[in-house]
Amino acid sequence: MTVYKAPLEDYKFLFHEVFNVVDVCKRLGYDQVDQELIDIMTEEWSQFVTDVWKPSNIDGDKFGSQLKDGAVISAPGFKEAWKQTVESGWLQAVCKEEHGGMGLPLFFRNAMDEPAISCNMAISVVAALSLGVYDLIIKHASQEIIDRYAIPVSSGEWCGTMCLTEPHCGTDLGLIKTKATPQDDGSFLITGTKIFITAGDHDLSDNIVHMVLAKLPDAPEGSRGISLFLVPKFLDDGDGLSNKINGTSVSGIEEKMGLHGSPTCVLNFDSSKGWLMGEAHTGMAKMFEMMNRERLATGMMGLGLGEIAYQNALAWSLERSQGRDLRGMKDLDAPADNILVHPDVRRMLLKAKVNCEGTRALGTWIGILLDEMNKGDGECKENANALIALLTPVMKAYSTDIGCQSASLSIQVMGGAGYCTEYGVEQFYRDVRIAPIWEGTNGIQALDLVGRKVTQNFGKNLRHLLWPLLEFIEENREVDGMVEFNKPLHQSVKGLQQLTLLLMAEGAGNPHFLAAGATDYCTYFGNTMLAYLWARMAKVCLAAKSAGTSTDFHDAKLASASVFFAEIHPDNAGLVAKIMAGHKHLMAYPEAAF
Repeated sequence: MTVYKAPLEDYKFLFHEVFNVVDVCKRLGYDQVDQELIDIMTEEWSQFVTDVWKPSNIDGDKFGSQLKDGAVISAPGFKEAWKQTVESGWLQAVCKEEHGGMGLPLFFRNAMDEPAISCNMAISVVAALSLGVYDLIIKHASQEIIDRYAIPVSSGEWCGTMCLTEPHCGTDLGLIKTKATPQDDGSFLITGTKIFITAGDHDLSDNIVHMVLAKLPDAPEGSRGISLFLVPKFLDDGDGLSNKINGTSVSGIEEKMGLHGSPTCVLNFDSSKGWLMGEAHTGMAKMFEMMNRERLATGMMGLGLGEIAYQNALAWSLERSQGRDLRGMKDLDAPADNILVHPDVRRMLLKAKVNCEGTRALGTWIGILLDEMNKGDGECKENANALIALLTPVMKAYSTDIGCQSASLSIQVMGGAGYCTEYGVEQFYRDVRIAPIWEGTNGIQALDLVGRKVTQNFGKNLRHLLWPLLEFIEENREVDGMVEFNKPLHQSVKGLQQLTLLLMAEGAGNPHFLAAGATDYCTYFGNTMLAYLWARMAKVCLAAKSAGTSTDFHDAKLASASVFFAEIHPDNAGLVAKIMAGHKHLMAYPEAAF
């Protein structure tokens, strides 16, 4: 059995010392939220998923979901875990009060993702999708649909999916063939096939509410002609659910490298009754509202699985003795020293640890920005909108890349044991490997960042980011102890400005140049964001030290900041060289030589 301890102390540090979330809550109108509530809810949710979700994670991987007689049967323990989740009301906590929730801020919802993913990623994606469907319903559905669907979806009594991809098209959704035929009663009949539908069918809930992209008969060509429809598995006429399936069927579930507990379905719609969400031909924009939220949740997958992989590699390392310290034996009474005496073992463990701590700070910051985007006004809202636009592709791509790296390093620390199923860590690597592919591949995210989000609003998005960073750098230029963190941050920010100008200038004449450098630019961008956040965290710890209030936790956090700037941040120099190398060595390579 794998070990796991939710990083509660880290979240308290981020919430109350780095970001002062209680002040943010008061400013945004979350008057019921105070430090005690935040800490209790974070602790109790983490304990819930540890006690209720984690025990079935191994069986989810071992037995997986099964397709029998056209229906998906969940892995052992999943139904019981989901039933307790619904009864506990945890999912509703982040929903509106009129739908049974507490109206908690979104930064808490973001923080909920990490322990949920660490404990059972297969169940966590069902929760994330259902909350995403809830968001779309309350924002875009008719009042009649809201009244019928919002409460059961918010509680998890009914679950949700997003149905985009079709057999002949992936990212290029303008090619979809699924049709929506209008009916006299205002509904539509949906016909088509969708693939790669996460949790497209299961036995966890009484109903499944699909959000389906389809085209009306008079739809314009391409993505401009896509509309979004709510299509339930079972119809509800107000007197209860029908016992007849609403024209949906599962023709297969994918055999996957990992995430076996989550059924990835081929889903057929055969004149399935559905309802238009909002106006016709606006489906892409609405679905991207959900997709962008899921991209942030996917970024947290890199963190959640990287963290539990690290914790298990560390636990194994503390018990493992192998070889001797190169500077002389440490334990004279044992045949070998503990492997933590070896610099390379420390390098791998610390890289995983520091990456997790940095992305946790990034996820927390983004959660706060989501609240400011939704409940702020004026300059606050404008700033949050700009930063969320920039940071969404970065969080999704950067965090999932280094999540895979952290899981891989954890296996490497454990050697052959890490590669064996018995110790559980190899599952975390197999499960997290989908994250760089999910919700738009990381290559697509990088192109979105450099080709769209950076240039959006004539570059205003980037100015909203760079100005506060430069102000932070200037404010801390003379602060005792900050030069170790402030100087490389300044170099990184200047480099980001220069690389952005280079890609814009060269890319305008040759888009291959821009596309060739996009992934490395996204990584550089992510490293720079973590450099900023590590500098902020270091400043808090140095201030505590100066005030005489620092603890061992603050000392450890300062040490982690030093590791980041010595071990990870220098990668930016190599990324600069690769971006400046351009595209010619890639595009001039003869096809026959591949």
